[in-house]
This record gives sequence, structure tokens and C-alpha cells, in this order.
Amino acid sequence: MKKFFLMMLATMFFGTIGEAKINGTEDKAKSPDGVEAVDMGLSVKWANMNVGAKKPSGFGTYFAWGETQPKEYYSWKTYAWSKGDSQFLTKYSTNDKRVQLALGDDAARANWGGEWRMPTAEEYDELIANCTWEWTTKDGVNGYQVTSKKTGNSIFLPITGCRFYADVQLRGVSGIYWTSTLYGTNPNKAWCLEFNVSDISVYYGSLSSNRFSGRCVRAVKK
Repeated sequence: MKKFFLMMLATMFFGTIGEAKINGTEDKAKSPDGVEAVDMGLSVKWANMNVGAKKPSGFGTYFAWGETQPKEYYSWKTYAWSKGDSQFLTKYSTNDKRVQLALGDDAARANWGGEWRMPTAEEYDELIANCTWEWTTKDGVNGYQVTSKKTGNSIFLPITGCRFYADVQLRGVSGIYWTSTLYGTNPNKAWCLEFNVSDISVYYGSLSSNRFSGRCVRAVKK
């Protein structure tokens, strides 16, 4: 009887774990050592480094929008949510009318776990409006030191460029970061933070915002 009771407890325990994983309630953080959530006094806290980076000045990993792993070649033919062409999208399209990434397709959540996720376009707008942006160099990498006007805390956003086909492009020119927000008027594109030495904006219009292109991710959490 005792053996049967213990077996029942084990079944209930492991069943609960399995259910938590299926329902997405498991909250084990997988973020690497050194990752911190910086309080900028805004609606979310911002990570101090890019997903895949080992330090704040690191570029990190390049992801296509809605994909959670890097790859060697970035094009519509290799993109997970198209049938090889921008006119045949299988998810986040005019058919399903989804304009916000599901957490299962979120590179920050998939790689770091916990409550981390990609920021929305509105959260990047908030970061721009409530911070001072100082062009600087960290560990030999150009970028912006972004300092909160509310808390005085800061993060560094390095110039990253983007992955287009087999190459990294614009690394010495532009910082390009995905948001989790689709550009609804043209679902081939998603909103992204783009900056250079003279301009900072949340934008959708350049080739780098085509969903298949690889770009870096800065995570946020509540």
C-alpha cells in the first residue's frame, strides 16, 4: 500500500511538471551569467546586453523575425513562416491578422526563458522618449549609451548591422534591432529600432526590416 501511495505521488508530481511545461507556466530563467534587468523607470526593465552576447558591447545572435535560432543564410527561401516567397506567408499575415509575436516565436523567451521577451515597438518608442542617447564607444564598439531621465540608469546599444543572405551588412553604420511588432500595413516587414550617429527611430521601411533578415534582439521584462 505504501509503495502504491508513493507511486501515486510521483505520478502527480511529474504530471504537474509536464502540465506546467505544456501550458507555458514553467518559469526557469536560462539567461546567462552577467545578464541584468536594468530599471529605466519605464513600463519594462531592459536587459544590459543583447541576446546571445557575452558582454554589453557584444553584438549577440542574429535572428529572423519570429525565428528563435540563428542560421547560415537569411532569405525568404529559408524563412520559417513563408513558402519561399514574400507573397506566401504562413503566419503573421493578412490571413491570420496577427501583428504581435507569440511567445513561442520570441527569440528572447526561447533563449533566455523566465519572463524575458522581445520589446514591442511602443516600448522602444518609450525608451527613445524618456532617455538621453549619447554616441560613444565601448570596448572598441560604437553605439549609444542610453541613460534614463527618470532613474539615471543606463544601457549600451552597440551598432550591430544585420544579416542579409549570407553576409553581415551595415555593422559599421547602423544599429538594427527587432521589435515584436509586425508592420500591419505590409506584413512582409516588422517594426525595428534603427540608429546611426545622427538618427534614432522606430522604423519599418528599410530592407533590414524584411522579416527574413537577421537582426539582433535586446530583451525586456516586467
